[in-house]
Amino acid sequence: MRGISMEPAERLRRALFPAKGKQFGWRVASVTVSLVSVALIALTLGYRLRGAELPSVLLLALLAAFATVVLLLSKFLFWAQREEGQITGALNTSEREFQSVFENALDAILILDNQAICREANPAAEQIFGIGRPQLIGEPIARLYKNSDQFLEGWQRFLAQKFQQSDAEVLKNDQSSVFVEFTAKADCLPGQHVMILRDVTERRRAQMSLLESEERFQQMARNIQEIFWMIDADTKQALFVNPAYETITGRSCESLRESPSSYEELIHPEDRVHVLTKLDEATRSGQFNERFRIVRPRGDIRWVWVRGFPVRDAGGKIRRLVGTAVEITAQKEAEEQVAANLALAKSAWAEADALRKATLSLTEDLRMDFVMDALLSSLGELVPYTCARVLVPEGGPHVLALGERSCPETPKQSPRAPLTIVADESSFLHRVLTERKSLLISDTKKQEGWHDFRGHKQFRSWLSVPLVASGDYLGLLSIGHSEADRFTEDHLRRARLLAIPAAAAIQNARLYETARIYGSELEKRLVDLKQAETALAESEHSRKISEEKFQSVFRSSPIPFSITTVKEGRFLDVNAAFERRYGYSRDEVLGRTVHELEIWEDLADREFMIKQLNNEGPIKNVMTRLRMKSGEIKVTAYSADRIQFEGQSCILAVSEDVPQLNSRKSN
Repeated sequence: MRGISMEPAERLRRALFPAKGKQFGWRVASVTVSLVSVALIALTLGYRLRGAELPSVLLLALLAAFATVVLLLSKFLFWAQREEGQITGALNTSEREFQSVFENALDAILILDNQAICREANPAAEQIFGIGRPQLIGEPIARLYKNSDQFLEGWQRFLAQKFQQSDAEVLKNDQSSVFVEFTAKADCLPGQHVMILRDVTERRRAQMSLLESEERFQQMARNIQEIFWMIDADTKQALFVNPAYETITGRSCESLRESPSSYEELIHPEDRVHVLTKLDEATRSGQFNERFRIVRPRGDIRWVWVRGFPVRDAGGKIRRLVGTAVEITAQKEAEEQVAANLALAKSAWAEADALRKATLSLTEDLRMDFVMDALLSSLGELVPYTCARVLVPEGGPHVLALGERSCPETPKQSPRAPLTIVADESSFLHRVLTERKSLLISDTKKQEGWHDFRGHKQFRSWLSVPLVASGDYLGLLSIGHSEADRFTEDHLRRARLLAIPAAAAIQNARLYETARIYGSELEKRLVDLKQAETALAESEHSRKISEEKFQSVFRSSPIPFSITTVKEGRFLDVNAAFERRYGYSRDEVLGRTVHELEIWEDLADREFMIKQLNNEGPIKNVMTRLRMKSGEIKVTAYSADRIQFEGQSCILAVSEDVPQLNSRKSN
């Protein structure tokens, strides 16, 4: 509107104010003629006062001056009349242009008086208010406002300040609301004020819809448990995170707003390079899907799963990445526990397979050299060693290396006499033979008396397991390694397991070689070994079936397992082997206590076992006497450990027959 009205205003200015050059010339001429006329009149008056006669020249000059004045006045009147016409034309043109703008403006224009009564309105105002110009003119504008009191307060401020810009909600004739933005200018003409209004209803509704959408978004973002995030694709700086960021990361949202890249510090140092590389790739590919670790302020580590998706502009370029991050620490720990259990199960089954093969190989031939070779070869699959020997007392102080094997094996040499050691010459060996216990030495340099142990000085790690068959002490397995700290308790446990069939095989070989083996004993042992082979085969079959379910290991084991509560001794689960050994069905024992079933012949044995578990940890192969359902008492090798089962503190127990003791008892 200002651009349209500028040209008539300029014409009006030029009509009212002629060019400066003309104005200056007329002013100089008028002043000059006026001064000359005044001088001539003064001179004439001087002659009159003295009573002298006027000179003709003076009279002619005076007449000429008067004629000039008349001429100048006539010219002035002519120009004034012409300029009046120009001014009238300019005013008419300006009025027509103003009227055209007023009538055709897209914005509503109102002319108001001091009482805010409408004196004039253009067609656009009719559309905004929904009423015709005749009804609008003379109407107080306050009545058209939804909040008339607020309008009246603002009107008084407007009259005082002479100018106002704001927005308002007005009512159409059908009482529907219209949102407008307006500009008001006071005293365009004395007592009249102009107000220009623009309909912004659609924009306001869009803004309100956007606000409602934003409010819903914020409400969702505040209440979901996952982190909702948004980052700039170019700078990688965070633009938004919801409050879940504080819960999962332990850092405030404010800290991220102050330092938009500080989220990088959360990533575990070992994962940071990989994650940031993938994030950089995501700014081009638009896809981000990673699981990694974060470090909370106190140092605790959490696992998160972060996924991201692209937000593209109209040209298809990725401008932002948005996504979610959820904590999966519990899930990750569960996966790791499952993996550990599977690894443990696989290790157990591999161990069982090695023991099965060892047992079979030990029973294939009763010749002592074959038994030694099979034993030491099988031992190498269970325990890594540099050199292993079977040391057996040979009467008196002498100890003989009945079998020996090195790993890696040395090139074949000419046969040499077996290593013979005099036990009395080594206090360490004498103590081991006397105590007849398993022993693990991590570093032999710290072991007193080791330097006197003939044939073993080169070892830095050493373990020994006694060989006992039918209650007879046959000797020991000597297992050495040239490096320190190579053996663990698990290696010792494996050697103990192998020592059981090894001792039986050595004893059988001795009996075979000395011809003191009885047919009944041989038949019994063959039956026992066949049962062991069958049980191991069943265990192998169970291993393949229950690879994904750890519970099946418990149920299908050929060794009796039971789970009882620590406090009451109440049975929570037993396996099939337990049912076979004790004669109880699973349903008969579940929910009942060991006291009710009277399984322990002497309850003091169980109390001693629990005390050992509490003070010293797992117990292994403790001999005790347990009662079968039939009432028969059997001597049992009892092993137990504490576990958590179904949220309770329980005892996982393994009870194995000691055939030799039970057979002696029956004899």
